[in-house]
Parts: sequence; structure tokens; C-alpha cells
Amino acid sequence: MNNKEMSVLVVDDKELNVMMLTEMLKGQGYQVLTANSGPEARDIAVKEQPGIILLDIMMPEEDGFETCRKLKQNATTADIPVIFISALSDTRDIVKGLTVGGIDYIAKPFQMAEVQARVRNYLRLRHTYLRVIEEQANRLRQIQDAQQAILVRPDDLPQANFGIVYRPILEAGGDFYDVFQVGSNVTGYFVADISGHDLGASFATSALKALMRQNASPLYSPEETLRMVNSVLLTIFADGQHLTGAYVSLDRHKSELYLVNAAHPPVLFIPKEGEPSWLEAEGDVLGVFDTAQFNNRSISVSEGERFYIYSDGLLESFDGQTRTREQGMADLYQCAMKTKGLPIQEAATEIVRLMFGDDRSMEDDVVLLGVDI
Repeated sequence: MNNKEMSVLVVDDKELNVMMLTEMLKGQGYQVLTANSGPEARDIAVKEQPGIILLDIMMPEEDGFETCRKLKQNATTADIPVIFISALSDTRDIVKGLTVGGIDYIAKPFQMAEVQARVRNYLRLRHTYLRVIEEQANRLRQIQDAQQAILVRPDDLPQANFGIVYRPILEAGGDFYDVFQVGSNVTGYFVADISGHDLGASFATSALKALMRQNASPLYSPEETLRMVNSVLLTIFADGQHLTGAYVSLDRHKSELYLVNAAHPPVLFIPKEGEPSWLEAEGDVLGVFDTAQFNNRSISVSEGERFYIYSDGLLESFDGQTRTREQGMADLYQCAMKTKGLPIQEAATEIVRLMFGDDRSMEDDVVLLGVDI
């Protein structure tokens, strides 16, 4: 254990009680911090992050129940164990202490052996808990690194002429994108939003990458590719899991763009001249229906035009304030117009900055994939 994990914060308005508990605990090798009131204890807990808090109940102005309640409401101190020490022995007081977040109760007059044993046991439990959290965090970082490693970057495929902004809200995101060659003249661009933000969603991204690349072929149309992907996802997805996606196949030799949409937001197309337009295409979600249907949309394109595929986290909500999809699409339209003259990577980065202006935080994964034709 480090010094903070071995530290005990003693809180009591009676100096004699503080002195007795301090001597008991220092004799066992613990670092002891002291406070004479609830507000002082909360300040120390935030700054020092003690391993455990011994908290008196009967204190003036702010009693121990209120102090504990406020400690548990503060994210920086919520996980610190609190043991109440008090002459109050009524069952209702004990239950109240446990209800506001305390983990145990020691009655006054306290016995040295009892105090030392309980502090030792709860510090051991906290140490184990923190090691489990640390191990889980390390595993999540490994998953994040693995997920990031499978994502193609613009420098990996320069002939695809794309820019990308990918921002998961957790260590491993549920949104996914991929860019790949389909034959010599065709490039595939795919953005998907997998339900959930747990590890299951992050693991599904690697499977999805393999599925798209295995089934995207000059031998199959884009809608046939998604049908085959859907058939496989039906066998591997858990109940309730699904994804939306937009798949664009761009044939630069023929100057043709083909879109298949699986219940995903429409693609924003920016022509060389004139106003942007939304490319809609009806389609079912992936991984739910045995007979999912996908309609194909195709348009002629030319050099100097571009398009954007994105996830709905770019559009709909931030900082607890819901923005309708229509409002988000209108904002995205304006942002795309403002950045029309920028290189595609700079444009994608600036669009996301503008969409989340004033330091607004994301509430969902965000993907914005921009492509120059």
C-alpha cells in the first residue's frame, strides 16, 4: 500500500477523542490526519485522499450524517470508506449511518483492538478494490489501443482522399469507421454506430472490420455486401444488439458514388458549385432482421466535390441538452459550408470544433468521415 492508502482521517470535535484515536492508529504504523468539524474534514479528504475516515456523529453545526452525505456526493471522495464512531447506539442511528454511505459503526467508548482491527480490515478491502479498478483500467486501455490500431488513417491510404475525426466517450467506443479499396478503382467508406458503449460494442468493431472487408468485393453490389454482413451479425450479436451504418462505394474511374444506408443518418454531399444536399437511402438496421432490405442510391460526381458520413453523436446531444436531429443536421450543413475551402482533414476537424463550440462536452461517440472526390 502507498502512504495515502495507509492514511486515516479522524474527525471529532472532542480533542481528547482525536488524541486517543491518533495514538491507537499511529502505533500500528498508519499516517493519521485529523479534523474537528465536518467542513474541515471534507476539505482534507479532497486534498489528501485518505484510505479511510473515522467520523464522529455528534458534532455542532454539521453532524456526521451530513458530512458523510456530502462526502458521498463529491466524486473525488465518494469511494473513501467511512466508519462512524459515536455514543449513539440506537438501531435507527446505525441504520441512518449506513444509509448515508457509512460502511460500519463503532460505539463509544471504543476499544483499541476493535478500532485497529476494523481499520485494518477495511483498508485491506479498499486496497484490493483499488487494485481491481487499476487492473480493469489497464485492460480497457489495452482494448482502446487495440481498437485504435485497427482504424485506418489518412496516411495509410492516401489515394482515398479522406479526413477523419473519431472521438469515443469511453476508453473503447461503439462507433466505428473503415476505409478500404474494393478493386483497383473503387474505394469503400463505412461508418457504423453499434448499440451500447460497453466492451461488447468495442469487441464488435474488430469483427465488423473483418466482415466488411471480406464481403466488399467487385463481385457484389454494396447492398449485397450489407446483406451478407447482416446475415453474419444475426449469429454473433446478443439479444437487443444492433447497428446502424452507411456504406459509400466511390468509383473515381466512372465518377459514380453509390450509397447504401442501414437506418443511419443521411450523407451530406457538397457539390463543387451550388448548395449541399442530403443523400437519403432507406434501409433496415443491421443484426436484427433475417430479411433486411437495403436500397441503393447512386449519383454522378466530379473532382472538387466532397461528402461527409458521420454518427448521430455529432448531431443530437451535449451537456445534458438534447438537440433534435433536424437541428443538428442544420448546424452540420452550416458548418460544412463554412469549411468548404479547407483541406478535408482540416475541414473535418473544424466542423467538429464548431459543432461542439463553447467547450460543450460530448454525450455519445462521435465519428465524422469526410471525403474529397
